[in-house]
Amino acid sequence: MRDKHPIHTTISTEALRILERYEKELGAKNTVLERALLGMDKLRFKEKVDAHTISRLIKRVNVGIPGVDALMEGGIPEGFVVVMTGPPGTGKTTFSLQYLMEGLKKDERCIFFSFEEKVEHLIKQSIRFGWDIGEYIDKGYLEIFGFTMLSTEEIIEIINVFKPKRIVFDSLNTFFNIHEFRRSSQWRSILKEIRDKKITCLAITEKRNGLEVKEYDEFDFMGDGIIFFDKSQRYEIDPYPTYYLQIQKLRITKINEMPHPFIFTEHGLELIGNRGLSRIFGGSVPSTQKTSIKDTSIKPADINSS
Repeated sequence: MRDKHPIHTTISTEALRILERYEKELGAKNTVLERALLGMDKLRFKEKVDAHTISRLIKRVNVGIPGVDALMEGGIPEGFVVVMTGPPGTGKTTFSLQYLMEGLKKDERCIFFSFEEKVEHLIKQSIRFGWDIGEYIDKGYLEIFGFTMLSTEEIIEIINVFKPKRIVFDSLNTFFNIHEFRRSSQWRSILKEIRDKKITCLAITEKRNGLEVKEYDEFDFMGDGIIFFDKSQRYEIDPYPTYYLQIQKLRITKINEMPHPFIFTEHGLELIGNRGLSRIFGGSVPSTQKTSIKDTSIKPADINSS
């Protein structure tokens, strides 16, 4: 019978025990972690390997939104695909643009595939937050493909030629039929290309319901992580909606699973603290939940979300 986990057979007994314990804690098998341990075996490291050592071996990508990286051990593991989902108008596109800007500031090549909006609209949206993405387009660090249906072959060719470190797809609902997505050889081909090249990807999808309804679709199962976006509005208290996000899953990462409110500032999205969370749910935040996010009051943004 063929071994389901062939990588395991090349890892030392000690490394295998560490791997199994770590994966049990996180509830998922992960080949990135296995390869990291395999590399340590090849180099014949003699020091004791523990969960802290493993965490240091995992390179993480900063998302660029103040407060968010602290919720997931410093960022998204490199080469992961994270699904950004939720109802329309809850900040998913803005979050994704801000994520790309963080990479561009570090001279990383980035691609934004938009199947719903024109390039001009995305540029205008970026300008409103003070992001001069036109400069990065001119310098060859950013490519935006807007309001156009590319074939799978064209997308893969673009990735091969441009060699990006970060990619955004907005949104998969437009590009794929949700009922056929899991069987789609198209997405599997794109996903293989992304993983092989260790590109960190955000894939936006749309939901009809918010967090109050436990709704999962085919898109949710294809990523290494899920970040859910939503908004709530209590008219008797505040005429303005409160936006929040929740990290629901991220492999090989200890996450803060609380819903966290955020605001739209002149510089983009920014998480707010526990006081804002109490206003949403009408209660107090448990004392066991600690974050490094600064505590500010909720202020209505004069910038529209998207």
